[in-house]
Amino acid sequence: MRILTKRLLIISIFLLAFFIGAICLRVGKQEDDHKDYVLGGMFTGKKKDENIDLAASSLSRQAIQIMNKQMSNLNETYFRPSNLKALNSRFMNLEAFSENFKDGKIPNELLNTPGKSAINYFSVLQQASNLTMEKNGGCGTVGYGLEPFPIAYSFLSENNKKSMNYDVFLRSFEGIGHINLIKLLPITVDSMDMSRFFVELEILEGSSVGVTTFNYYTGELDVIKVNGLYYIDALTLTPEDFFCAAYHGWAHNAESYVETVYGNWCGLIMKQYAPDQDEYMKKIVIDGVDNRKYMFEFAKLTNGTDLLINSLVKKKGDWVPVQIDVEKCLDKNKAQF
Repeated sequence: MRILTKRLLIISIFLLAFFIGAICLRVGKQEDDHKDYVLGGMFTGKKKDENIDLAASSLSRQAIQIMNKQMSNLNETYFRPSNLKALNSRFMNLEAFSENFKDGKIPNELLNTPGKSAINYFSVLQQASNLTMEKNGGCGTVGYGLEPFPIAYSFLSENNKKSMNYDVFLRSFEGIGHINLIKLLPITVDSMDMSRFFVELEILEGSSVGVTTFNYYTGELDVIKVNGLYYIDALTLTPEDFFCAAYHGWAHNAESYVETVYGNWCGLIMKQYAPDQDEYMKKIVIDGVDNRKYMFEFAKLTNGTDLLINSLVKKKGDWVPVQIDVEKCLDKNKAQF
């Protein structure tokens, strides 16, 4: 009886060892076969970032398709100079230029509307040239030389002249050989005596090695009414960069900008409509969750960027300026995380 019990014990231990071994082998095989699984799912490792901004991950399929189309045509979208016609070519003929500005005076008819004053101001400056030894170009005389600068200075308001005397004004053009105004778009303001424009300038500059370069600037131009005539009261300019939009996505595209900023961040959008656009502007209308219609107007820049210049809301059938505190939207979103 004792022998039988002993044999059964030995067999039981053997069988237990066998089962434990089999289980261990099976677990080991499973670990080899499924080493990329974890917590009931496959572990694939961290994928490398593909230079996609975090905000872009929440964009709609339509916005992503638009961005992908632009990226597929990268060279033509972002790296080519503007082919827009210059708006400021009124005085291309030197004889006509001299005839219009006898004794350095500006005819009143060139200053009688805000738009005329802006275009005529840049028309005077178009052929102005202040190339220097440090920034040179050309093969001799360029344009009308320094002759247009005193006339252009006369377009400035007295307030503007106080902040920038003529010597400072002239030095600010050092290295410039030619100026094209390629965009002049109205910015909506609440003022009867002041008008504001978005401008884009195409500048031909000299350089230290004698090569001529094209550069682009955007900015805001204020024109003020004085005794029935309009004068340049302020101009702010920012140089364009030709790499930002090409390599750093959503914020430079109007559709994705509106969707991200006013939809995802501010929670304002109930419906976003397809843009209405031409070669100068892109307009996007939305239905707000507050039952109001909003319109966002973007200037289309030479470097491929859509730049917001007007935020408007519809009141009694008219589009009027509206201030939307985007920083407040961001702070609210940060507080939720």
